[in-house]
Amino acid sequence: MILLIVLCGCKNSNNEGWQELYSVADVWTSQSERIRELFQALDLQQPALEHVKAALTAGDTIKAGEALLDHYRNSDRSWVTTALDPLSYDDAAPQANLLLKDSAIIQDVTIGIPRRADGGWQWDYTGPRLDDEFGYSLNGHKYLPSLYVAWRESGNPEYLVALERIMQDWIIHHPLPPATDSIYVVLDPSKNIDWRDIGEVEWRTLEAGNRLGATWPQLFYAFQSEEGFHPATRLLMLSSLYDQATYLRKYHKSGHNWTTMEMNGLALTALAFPEFRDAPEWEQYALQVMSEEINRQVYPDGVQSEISTKTQWVALNRFESVADHFLKAGREVSPEYMSRLEDMYNYLAYSMRPDGHQPINNDSDREDLRPRVLVAAEKFGRPDWEWIATNGKQGTEPESAPTVTFPWAGIHVMRNGWQANAHWSFFDTGPYGTGHQHRDKLHLSVAAYGKDLLVDGGRYTHQDYFSFDPAIWRGYFRSSFSHNVILVDGKGQNAGPVRTDLPLSEEQQLVNHHKYDYAYGTFSDGFEDVAGDINHTRSLLYVRDRFWVVLDQIITDRPRKLQALWHFAPDCTVTRDGQDVVSNNPEQANLRIMPLGPVNWEVEIVSGQEKPFIQGWYSENYGIKEPNPTSVYTTNIPQSSTFAWLLVPADGTVPAVNARYQEEAGVISLSVTQEGQAPVNIRLPLDQTIAKLKVE
Repeated sequence: MILLIVLCGCKNSNNEGWQELYSVADVWTSQSERIRELFQALDLQQPALEHVKAALTAGDTIKAGEALLDHYRNSDRSWVTTALDPLSYDDAAPQANLLLKDSAIIQDVTIGIPRRADGGWQWDYTGPRLDDEFGYSLNGHKYLPSLYVAWRESGNPEYLVALERIMQDWIIHHPLPPATDSIYVVLDPSKNIDWRDIGEVEWRTLEAGNRLGATWPQLFYAFQSEEGFHPATRLLMLSSLYDQATYLRKYHKSGHNWTTMEMNGLALTALAFPEFRDAPEWEQYALQVMSEEINRQVYPDGVQSEISTKTQWVALNRFESVADHFLKAGREVSPEYMSRLEDMYNYLAYSMRPDGHQPINNDSDREDLRPRVLVAAEKFGRPDWEWIATNGKQGTEPESAPTVTFPWAGIHVMRNGWQANAHWSFFDTGPYGTGHQHRDKLHLSVAAYGKDLLVDGGRYTHQDYFSFDPAIWRGYFRSSFSHNVILVDGKGQNAGPVRTDLPLSEEQQLVNHHKYDYAYGTFSDGFEDVAGDINHTRSLLYVRDRFWVVLDQIITDRPRKLQALWHFAPDCTVTRDGQDVVSNNPEQANLRIMPLGPVNWEVEIVSGQEKPFIQGWYSENYGIKEPNPTSVYTTNIPQSSTFAWLLVPADGTVPAVNARYQEEAGVISLSVTQEGQAPVNIRLPLDQTIAKLKVE
């Protein structure tokens, strides 16, 4: 049956006086087109909406609006508000107080938001650095729940006034973009288009997903019993929620971490607002897409295919949020889906540094994983995760060795225990990644005795997003120049395969012995604008409790100039000691790097260089950079060559080290003697045959 509704007072919407909308009558007078479309979006056959239907049939639109708001006010959907991330708003007051003054903390920086002539915010503002990421964050509205938390804790009505002003401003000045396929084109960042020309900084699907998944539904229900949350704001939010969900359903991405955030928003809107006629289809579609995506995006070892720890959490958070929304709404989620969530948390738990922070790989920051892992440990019944996150103070010690390989991602995490002062290394031998990539295959990060020693450069900025040019900031941080790899003829690595269809072979997977750990990988995809054939194979041997040995094999068809890079953490004081490079921080952990083999190296320590190319910079968090000492070892080789590095950590001054290197019959023999410790004799096979590997 088709219900024909006659809406009276059909007046075109206008934005004049947008700051003075309080009642249903106000918003109907000012935004009649929006309200008309809202009522058309409802499933008026639902018994709960009979009063709304009756008023509309009688032509009383204002009464229908009041009846609709009464319905929501009387609905028991408190579970929606509990979807606010409890880890995100522990200290809401500073952010909320800034919002009262047209400022916000975005990208960890306090920024004032310019106003338009009509008093609203300049929503296409991209910050003082003209960074689109700032504009996306501004329009993602993740800061808005701070107003609710601050209001709840203080009762100060100014927070609610600010929330209503910001909400009404955004909604009224951002109607649904025209229904045209050109919108989809600009969502592809590889196109040479100024996204801001059509307001894409405000309507990017990623931000629409974040608004609907992390902010808007929660805030709508959080204020249901508060008279200061005016009917005009409620109706405007409902109209925009429908518009944004419709937009996501049509234009979302596939096979991308964006998809997880987009479908999280679509799922929550469907479950929280079942009055929309499209809600059942949205609900089914979102769960179907997420069930497909969690298997398409996440390898069997639990690592998301972009191989970025930052993206791992972003994707996991949304995959898990969708499951939580369904369960809270009384819907079922398959055991297989929940098992995949556990796999993803398992990677976070077992790869984290001894101090609880995540590895930096591809586009990532150095974030503390412990609060997230501890919540997950209780949820999934994993006392081993609790043990790891508390350095053995709580939970149950893992049955497996502390060293672990994730064979699909090609990541090897070597460590000598779960204690806070444990040795830890992160060795990347896997695929390039399906997004947020850095050219860093065979990179090695090292921490020991509670301190980072060798580091990945981080990401710093998304400006000039696709660049790998080390002469500009984005390009430097994405390129091989900011990683502990080898440059060839002054150039960094090319892109490699974005994903893999097979895990590492048994020969390539980590060898875990009670005395040592061993793994290797090969980069064979060439170097930027470098002619000829060249392969780089790197083997990593960790002698438990003592040191790491890095063995590099360069196979080339012609002479080459090589530069081996070792980036220290920025708080390391680094000096040369002959051919060695050593950090000398009093009463802290330190590291000695000793080159071994027949290669003559020139050594330079670079920090904070900007010309002719950038070198010696580190970014722990997005938007923040600082100089870090980087040892650059340079040599010229006439032909294929093999050489090694001894990496010796110490809690304090690194004691004297003696090492002998010999190559014979396809085997590298090393003898390492440290002051006060027994000598270690090592045989490393050049063909990586495990049976030939010996450590005595």
